[in-house]
Amino acid sequence: MPFRISAAKLVSRRPRPWRRQDAGSSSKWTRKAALGCTAQDRVILIMGGRLFSTSSVRTEAFKEEPPRVTTKPPTKEAQEEGPKDGKQSLRPSVPSKSSSSALRATSKFKDQRGASLTVPVKEKIADTVELVKPDKKKHPLHDYSVRPTTYVHLAEENDYAIFKKYPTITSSRIAQLTTAKDPQRPKRVSMLTRDFIDDSLYNPQYGYFARQAMIYSPEKPFEYSKINSPDDFVNEWSSSYKRYDKVLEKKPEDPDSIPQLWHTPTELFQPFYGQAIARYLLLNYLVSLYPYHDLVIYEVGGGNGTLMLNILDYIRETHPDVYQRTRYNIIEISGALAEKQANHLRTKVESQGFGDKVRIYNKSIFDWKIDVPEPCFFIALEVFDNFAHDAIRYNHIDDTPYQGYVVVNDTGDFEEHYSPELDYWADRFMKLRKEVLPDLDLTKVRGHPLSTLPILRRMKTMINPLAHDLTPPEYIPTRYIQFLDILNKKFPEHRLLASDFTYLPNSIKGYNSPVVQVMLKKQMITVETYMVLQGYFDILFPTDFELAAALYAKICGRVATVATHSSFLEQWADLEATTTKDGENPMVSFYQNAAFLCT
Repeated sequence: MPFRISAAKLVSRRPRPWRRQDAGSSSKWTRKAALGCTAQDRVILIMGGRLFSTSSVRTEAFKEEPPRVTTKPPTKEAQEEGPKDGKQSLRPSVPSKSSSSALRATSKFKDQRGASLTVPVKEKIADTVELVKPDKKKHPLHDYSVRPTTYVHLAEENDYAIFKKYPTITSSRIAQLTTAKDPQRPKRVSMLTRDFIDDSLYNPQYGYFARQAMIYSPEKPFEYSKINSPDDFVNEWSSSYKRYDKVLEKKPEDPDSIPQLWHTPTELFQPFYGQAIARYLLLNYLVSLYPYHDLVIYEVGGGNGTLMLNILDYIRETHPDVYQRTRYNIIEISGALAEKQANHLRTKVESQGFGDKVRIYNKSIFDWKIDVPEPCFFIALEVFDNFAHDAIRYNHIDDTPYQGYVVVNDTGDFEEHYSPELDYWADRFMKLRKEVLPDLDLTKVRGHPLSTLPILRRMKTMINPLAHDLTPPEYIPTRYIQFLDILNKKFPEHRLLASDFTYLPNSIKGYNSPVVQVMLKKQMITVETYMVLQGYFDILFPTDFELAAALYAKICGRVATVATHSSFLEQWADLEATTTKDGENPMVSFYQNAAFLCT
């Protein structure tokens, strides 16, 4: 049965009583007929100074449902997102809502109280879809009244027809279809939430990291012994941003090339942060692998290449014998950042000769095909936060999980739909979480959608005529599961060192929800939905390190330990080098919302 969430300018419609169609009726059910409203029934609601809309109403079960579509075996390309023997994603036609408007749902229950839903299924055809170019002769209706935080689908069609009309596609397939000569964003398609986010961030033509992504780097390392306090350090840090002002304030000729600038602890505390990582690698290598194996390092998301240079510099200065046996590999999906790394490397090659030690792979870790049987260290700093997640909502009646899809219509506007049919990766995550954390009771987890008493959730649905039948969303790290599979299969002898954020402020509504932000004229702007124009916004998630460690141990068969950002640096960093005159240490005290995962 359909669940729709649509984002539109806010118009609340009062439905008139409507009648169920007889089984023999030939007329089709439409949203307009179900609403049974006219222009006179429309009421504008202004909430908090912004406009919102409700686009559907709660109805009784339909006697006549759309016919089921016979599914065909998925093609090879359609299996890109899951193993051949895994459960394929045959998406049912269950539409739902957008993040900024009131949510309603229509559901069919047994005896008005049962828990089973009858949902027609359609075939997933990721290998036959094409990106649609604009039709110059026919201009579809576009809602230009939308806010920057809302992209709208104004649907007047049958809900089932929308799903029948738009095929499902994956982010990897979209990447294959987009070219530099024709970098069109997809239209008239649907995709899983994780594929929409992945396409927004990593599409090689218009993705966020494919555009003008810049990572802050000071002209020279800060001299902490000459800085009075952390406050003075922040002032010096802020002053060093001035050299980026011209770039950030300049109006770009290409609207798709708005410069984006962010900072990392590697750059901010160089070279001392990289040296702490190098000490960790050296000690673990010397204790367990030397002299039987070379020191082989793989880094995902190398940024400007600063961590690579700091680590190699430190190893050569302190352990020249180990340096001779060191090989450093960077896996970087961003072509722009991979080019920066290569430029830094060429500069070092000319002066210090790092060329024979480093290799840069300009590809996604999810496209990695090479087997690496030898022992190696795998570094992933601030990588997990940009792993795409799936959106899951739960039914109020029996807590059945529903998986989110994003439909992109003819105008490029977005609408979110939910299906009770979980794809392979979402289903696997749900089962793994129960297995690795058997004592975890989601009803007792603060902020989780199921933590609200079921009776209260049902009462909300019954009392409020605009309330919805699904909980707020939970965002699950399905891409992280895929990443662990690749580590386990392609790097069986690896040792992982990862760091990321445990908490992020200003996130959108939901549990484990992301922050969606963009820098515009030196101001960081956050929005309230992940359904934003692809490539313009950074979408980053917090990491549950307890769960991440448990999943890692289950999939990779290795024990992982979790350390806070400060405790890791207190153990491995040269604290004296980053201590200010008043005895404080910015490198240790900053990034309190970060942690390390070590094996």
